[in-house]
Amino acid sequence: MHANICINFKALCLALLLSLSVSLPFRVSADMYPSRTIKIIVPFAAGGGGDFVARSFVDKFSEVLKQPVVIENRGGGNTVVGTEVVSKAAPDGYTVGLVSTSFSTNPTLMAQMPYRTPEDFTPISLVITYPFGLAAKLGLEANTVQEIIAYAKKNPSRLSIATSGDGSGSHLAALMFQEALGTDVVMVTYRGAGPAINDVAAGHVDLLFTGMSQIKPLADAKRLKVIASSGLNRIQSQPQTKTISEQGIKGFNAVVWWGMLAPPGTPKDIVEKLNSALRVALNQPEVSKRLEVVDGEISPSSPQEFEQMIKLEVLKWKKLLGSHKPKAD
Repeated sequence: MHANICINFKALCLALLLSLSVSLPFRVSADMYPSRTIKIIVPFAAGGGGDFVARSFVDKFSEVLKQPVVIENRGGGNTVVGTEVVSKAAPDGYTVGLVSTSFSTNPTLMAQMPYRTPEDFTPISLVITYPFGLAAKLGLEANTVQEIIAYAKKNPSRLSIATSGDGSGSHLAALMFQEALGTDVVMVTYRGAGPAINDVAAGHVDLLFTGMSQIKPLADAKRLKVIASSGLNRIQSQPQTKTISEQGIKGFNAVVWWGMLAPPGTPKDIVEKLNSALRVALNQPEVSKRLEVVDGEISPSSPQEFEQMIKLEVLKWKKLLGSHKPKAD
């Protein structure tokens, strides 16, 4: 019996040693993280909106982490191609991804997805949100949101809104606005914001949601008029422009957002280091100045807050898009 106890004790010790031998290297790597180059996967082509956001903070992010941080553009599939790379990367903190609003709309817009949202990822932080400006042609008999509501009710199915493609941010904002109006509007789809803006300025379409920085020059030139902004807060560069929520549609909040996430299973302490470094980087005046160009509101969050936001966004767009059935490009 004494021999059996000794054998069992030795077996137990061996099992503990094996367990430590497996967990210790990973524990040490987490404590020493980061020790080499970190890669940010941006699921858009170079020069796009996501690329601009990432490059706005990447240098400061690298400085805080004391390691090189590089951007890898993986466009395609309405951001699915690049985002899938993140979902299948090693959970060691050396590959992270930047995702946008499309991350929460794709589950509804696409018949099949190569990953689950957000289950196949580890959220790190929200990065930035930026609202749209709501612009109108000069000839529209409405100058406020309340007047647009009255016009839409008086002229059912006549009010038209230009969008820059099915599933685009401007289209999502337009769908939210249509639902708030409580009446059908005519959606006029374009391939990009430029043609859409031009047709509103030319008086061919009534309304448009797009970046305030894109419509301000035309508004200054008296080619169209700005009605409102689409976020909960007024745009810093246009403080005189009231939000849609302030003008009567309480709680209206149509914004484009960007956030950072990691592969599933990334250790909590690595996620916390990335979150902390991102907050410090986004707090730098140089970063704020760059993001002012797109009227962005820097909005770092905790990983838990970002995860909850994604879940709510998925549910929101599923409810809104389910009956309209637009398809992502």
